[in-house]
Amino acid sequence: MTWSRVIACWAALAVALAAADLCRAQSSKASRIGGRGAGKPPVTALAVAPDGKALFVGSQAGLEVRSWPDLASIRTLPTELAHVHDLAFSPDGELLAASGGEPAERGAVEVYRWPSLELAYRRASHKDVIYAVAWRGDSAVFATAAADAGVAVHDAATGEVMHRLAGHSRAVLTVCYLAEGERLVTAGADETLRLWDGHGDLLRTLTNHTQAVNHMALRPISKSQPQSMLASASDDRTVRFWQPAIGRLVRFVRLENVPQAIAWSADGATLLAACSDGRLRVIDAETAEQREDREVIDGVAYTIASAPDGSLAVGGANGQVRRLAAGKDAP
Repeated sequence: MTWSRVIACWAALAVALAAADLCRAQSSKASRIGGRGAGKPPVTALAVAPDGKALFVGSQAGLEVRSWPDLASIRTLPTELAHVHDLAFSPDGELLAASGGEPAERGAVEVYRWPSLELAYRRASHKDVIYAVAWRGDSAVFATAAADAGVAVHDAATGEVMHRLAGHSRAVLTVCYLAEGERLVTAGADETLRLWDGHGDLLRTLTNHTQAVNHMALRPISKSQPQSMLASASDDRTVRFWQPAIGRLVRFVRLENVPQAIAWSADGATLLAACSDGRLRVIDAETAEQREDREVIDGVAYTIASAPDGSLAVGGANGQVRRLAAGKDAP
C-alpha cells in the first residue's frame, strides 16, 4: 500500500469517527435533531417572558408566542432556524436569544428585542447546530454551545464573536455563566464539565459523569445561599450538584430515567428534572433525595422553564406543552 493510500484510509477513518461522534451527540438530544415518529415536532425550547405574561415555544415548527398561564397561541415569530434548541432572556429582560440552526451545516443565534419582538440581529457563528445559549449576569455578553465541539462568546450589543473556547472533544450541549463575574461552565457529549475564565482560559475539568451531560442550571443566589451551586443532568441518569469554582462535587442522585432538562425552584430549595419517560422528578437540593415523581408529558419531556409566579412550563414529544403549579398540576 502506498503512503497516499495510507493517508487516505486514515482520513476516511477520521471522517467516520467524527460522524459517529455527531450521531452519539444527536441521539443524546434526539428531539433537537428532529424527534421521532409522526405528528407535531417535539417542543425543544421554552422561555417565560420577564413580565410573566407570555411563553415562548421553540421547535422545528418555528417560534411561537403563547399567553401565560393559559397557553393560548398569540403569534409566531419569523425565524430562519430550522431547529430551535434553546431560548433565553437576558438578565435585564431586554433581549431574547433563540439558538439552533441546521445540523452539519450551520449554527445560528437570533436576538429579539423585548417587548417589541423586533429582530435585533442574526449571527451564524458555528459550523454545526447550536444547542444552548447563556447570558452573562450583566447582559453584555452571551455564550453559545454547539455540535461542532465549540463555544463562542458574543458581544450582546452587536452579536459579533469576541472569542472562542476550545477544549471539548465532542458536541457541547449546555453552557451556564456563574453568578460571580465572567466565569462560565460548559458540558456535553464528552462527559465533562469545564470551567473557563472570562478570557477563554480553561481553569478546571470535572469528570464525574460517565455519559453525555445534557443540561446544567445555576441555583438562584440569595442571602441564605450566597455561593454558586450548579446542577448537571446526564445520560448516566444522574443529577449532580457542584460548587464549580472549587471543583467540588457536593452530592448526586440517580434517577429511574434520563434527565433531559433541569430547572431550579424560585427559592433554590428544589431542583426539577424533566425526564425521557415524560415524568418530572422533584429533588431536594440539600439532601439530593427525590421528593416527588409526576407524569407530565406523554412521551419524552425535553425542556423545562420556570415562571416568575413559581409555576413551570414543560415541553416535549408531539408538540406538547404543560403548565404545572407548585406542588400539583395546574388547571
